[in-house]
Amino acid sequence: MSGGRKICMTDSVGRMLFSIPDGGVIRMLYGNGEDYFAVCHYLDETHAEIDGVRYAVREFAKRMERNKISYAPA
Repeated sequence: MSGGRKICMTDSVGRMLFSIPDGGVIRMLYGNGEDYFAVCHYLDETHAEIDGVRYAVREFAKRMERNKISYAPA
């Protein structure tokens, strides 16, 4: 983890849900009961690399909502 930077995870309309440190992990829970853990890296105030893929945080939230995947800090 580096420099105290925090990733502010939001929902698809921009409301903050939680924050995790750079290098932190989120747990994604799928509708079938399976879960997956993803490492997250800070890119800037509105972007993060999640499991190796660069996302705008709100776009990530939209994708998770569309696929009915919930997520939280691990």
